[in-house]
Amino acid sequence: MHDQDNIDVQRALKANYVFENLDHAELEALAEHVWLERIPGGSLIVREGDEADALYLVVDGGVNVTKASGQFLAYLGREGFFGEMALFSEGTRRSATCVAAMDTTCAVVRKDVLHYFCETRPMAGIKIYRTIIRTLSERLQATSADLAMLMGTQVRSQTAINSIVETARRRKTEKDSPP
Repeated sequence: MHDQDNIDVQRALKANYVFENLDHAELEALAEHVWLERIPGGSLIVREGDEADALYLVVDGGVNVTKASGQFLAYLGREGFFGEMALFSEGTRRSATCVAAMDTTCAVVRKDVLHYFCETRPMAGIKIYRTIIRTLSERLQATSADLAMLMGTQVRSQTAINSIVETARRRKTEKDSPP
């Protein structure tokens, strides 16, 4: 890797909150194995169901995250990241499709590179994984809140339907009953 490329990768890593707590030597060591990928707007970055083997940091631009069904999940701008679930399981598949919303630059951190880095520098690993776990927790809380709201809406809808059905039954019974 050229010196300037390595410096650009170090800056990209330092600018993302997952790696912002690493010291200069840690950033320099990790940057040796990370690269920047420039992705034209509208281009597929990862597809739901594909093998997941890397963490992506959005350095510049933005990424739309969707399900294969077309359901929009999130927009990740500068300092966003995706692919973190791949870091914690073997044989993981992408859980969503990510497409560059505009010309986008991502730093790509391969799973095996990050694992090796964290094993050989455990204090750096703790910093990194703590941040990723915090983010996963926040995303899970947001998903749980969305699910609770959805379930509440479903229960209210079902209650309204039951009330309508019961009213219709009573009216039919009243209509069918002799005066």
